[in-house]
Amino acid sequence: MSNTARKVDRLVAPNRAVNTRAVEYLNHARAHPFVKWAGGKRTLIQEIVKVIPKTFNTYWEPFLGGGAVFFALDSRIADAKLSDINLDLILTYKALDKYPDDVIGELQNHARRHNRRYYPAVRNRHDLRDLVEIAARFIYLNKTCYNGLYRVNKKGHFNVPIGSHKNPSICDEDNLRAVSKVLKKATIQYLPFHSIEPRKGDFVYCDPPYDGTFTGYTGEGFGPDDQRALRDMCVKWRDNGAYVVISNSDTIRIRRLYKDFDLHEVSAPKSINSDGSGRGKKREFLIIGR
Repeated sequence: MSNTARKVDRLVAPNRAVNTRAVEYLNHARAHPFVKWAGGKRTLIQEIVKVIPKTFNTYWEPFLGGGAVFFALDSRIADAKLSDINLDLILTYKALDKYPDDVIGELQNHARRHNRRYYPAVRNRHDLRDLVEIAARFIYLNKTCYNGLYRVNKKGHFNVPIGSHKNPSICDEDNLRAVSKVLKKATIQYLPFHSIEPRKGDFVYCDPPYDGTFTGYTGEGFGPDDQRALRDMCVKWRDNGAYVVISNSDTIRIRRLYKDFDLHEVSAPKSINSDGSGRGKKREFLIIGR
């Protein structure tokens, strides 16, 4: 395959969409997140399922991350709009949708060469233009970095040191193929949350960087003004007839922002943290707008 078709513009603006082709639902093996993600929702799926609508039209997830909720709800989703402002993450999803075999081959190459000298050489490759190479680098670093933490500096460069894994599982070929099949029902976009346009009868699940916790998924961070802007959009989506569920911290700010929503307390383990003392169970909210 020529690499020409896989070239990407890494200077694409945050409101520029990157779309996959919408196709009919395919039968497939159960997929699960292919990257470890701080705040991932695999441990809270049962609680989330309890508060979502029985039926809905399009599924929207504007803070995609590892996509645990999307993959868990796969059998109930016919059409999905998935987005995030982490460009490398979105390009990785696109690569898995379009070129799973090539991504797997590139990951296998990383796995063969992995060692403590190879890791920083790959981490410092910030100039890649090939979609498959970007995706394989992203997954490789996630699987081999310290504690699976995704963190970037103000330039947007990944800066986490190598982890202590003795035998990291760098390429889960079966799951990557299953992920590729599931993504055929999705439109994948590089978009900020305020650019999505859910309609009446749709379901929106938001898993933003939590109030008062780690927000280094992008160079811009996610502060109090962003939390208020998200609340305003959730009100708009709810009032337009969409069913909205938001995960966030149990803080005074969140209680005030969402005082006219339904707040459900849940307890979630925090396994990804640069400081071991920050792990353990934390109380948080599932916030319902309907």
